[in-house]
Amino acid sequence: MNLLEILRSRVDGLPEGDYTQGLKAVLQHIEVASRHLERGQADADDTAFTDAIYRTNQAFEGSLKEAYRVLTSKDPAGESPYNIENYLQQQNVLRPRVLAQLTNYRREWRNPSTHDYRLDFDEDEALLAIVTVSAFAIVLIDQITERISFEQAKIVAAEQPTSPLIAQSLLEKVSTLVEQFTIQFNPTHADRTDIREVEIIGALTGFLAATAPELKTLVEVMLAPNVRVDLLITSGDERLILEVKRGRGVSHKVTEDAVKQVTFYMGVSSINQAILFIYNLPNSGNLTRLAQPLLLRNDRIVIISVT
Repeated sequence: MNLLEILRSRVDGLPEGDYTQGLKAVLQHIEVASRHLERGQADADDTAFTDAIYRTNQAFEGSLKEAYRVLTSKDPAGESPYNIENYLQQQNVLRPRVLAQLTNYRREWRNPSTHDYRLDFDEDEALLAIVTVSAFAIVLIDQITERISFEQAKIVAAEQPTSPLIAQSLLEKVSTLVEQFTIQFNPTHADRTDIREVEIIGALTGFLAATAPELKTLVEVMLAPNVRVDLLITSGDERLILEVKRGRGVSHKVTEDAVKQVTFYMGVSSINQAILFIYNLPNSGNLTRLAQPLLLRNDRIVIISVT
């Protein structure tokens, strides 16, 4: 696994925006840090390892600035890294997995190197810093990607008419909305083989925000320790799990495993309705909906697939 290649593909996969140059600079800082590490290894120059960490610090702060720009729609110019970090944490802007990476890098490398100029770092510390900041940048860009997809889909959905949904249950209403989303989303995405789940989830939540603002949609919700669902949708006292899967061709095994996963989520949360949305790559736009009642209680799963 080449973290630099993964990070590069994440940056290159984003549409052009005011965040583009900043994220490219983040990538460059990590590339230079890697070259410092290689130089220290080749030349037995221990100062290169400390130089590597100064570069990863730049990548860390640059990542936060661009996340602040996209996720809060605020200009980071003039804001200190300290203020940006505090805002992103205190306002619960960052997802838990992103926040965990932020906390780890700041505690282990950024704060020690910033506050004690006498410190020297060794080869292992430089390597760990590069791996940690790369992982942080990758998961942070995933959240940025989701947000960009959200905003784009929200604009498109607001401009296009959708069929009104009257007197439907939450399960039926959201199932119909997912189908309407697919009809709008598919024309520009059906032929793509590189689309990622974060893009689909971001676009779907943007569509729901525009077409059904009365619904409360939460992303990456922890139902229990180590149990995280893609989307939790609520309306009054009703709750519904919506799980998104990206597929490659029709696979009964993928569907079967996904149903087991969603059934487990329902069991640990006592939520009795769920939608499993399987988006295949590439696809011809064929939509199928299958309502699957479960044996226990009154649980129901609706499976919507695009093939």
